[in-house]
Amino acid sequence: MDQNQDPRQLSGDSAPGGRGLTRRLLLLAGLGALAGCAAPRSTTRLPQPSWPSDPSRASSGTPVPAPATLPEAAPSGTLARSYWAKGAPIPSRINPMGTPNRITIHHDGMPPFSGTRQSEVAARIELIRRAHLNRDGGNRWGDIGYHFVVDRAGRVWEARPITYQGAHVKNQNERNIGILCLGNFEQQRPSRDQVRGLEILVVNLRNKYRVPTSRVRTHRELASTLCPGRHLQDAVNSSRADRRFV
Repeated sequence: MDQNQDPRQLSGDSAPGGRGLTRRLLLLAGLGALAGCAAPRSTTRLPQPSWPSDPSRASSGTPVPAPATLPEAAPSGTLARSYWAKGAPIPSRINPMGTPNRITIHHDGMPPFSGTRQSEVAARIELIRRAHLNRDGGNRWGDIGYHFVVDRAGRVWEARPITYQGAHVKNQNERNIGILCLGNFEQQRPSRDQVRGLEILVVNLRNKYRVPTSRVRTHRELASTLCPGRHLQDAVNSSRADRRFV
């Protein structure tokens, strides 16, 4: 299971399915195996996925008990999962979250992405969800591994419900909120809107769950990986220095 390793109306945009988008989806489908944010720091190639894993996990087919106190819903203004997801989480493969006490920032590590239309973003997130579900024979992962996604326009999207433990940092997923910024920030720079959207989300989550700034980290600060890419890492360092996560 993924938990320790780890409908479709679009407002303000046309729904996926147009000819141009179809071509892009066909192209991206061949890249689905890349959907992951981790890579050894020594590599100079496109970051390849190093999928989170952990020896303890829920048993397949075993209902996951609800936590005694569920974390609150996504911050106000977050685009609901129903805007992009074409499937629900599989609870039997996921552990409950508990109250979050840390936050980890990632990039997707796929080929660079500059889309800002909601339909383009929705397709990208769904592609990552399907790639995660298909890992390890398709019978261990319960959903996309991250809890929130920040796109190039600075919008925040709900990914894995925060009531479920994520699958985004090996052996360190317990009570850890995973934030994914769309793009490959070894090869491109995050937009100003994207960085600002990330800062606002981090502040909202910190305030809601009383997460100290010392526990807001990037993936590479926790593991040997290129994630979240050098350019996003630089942006996070600047946000810290300017106290924009406070």
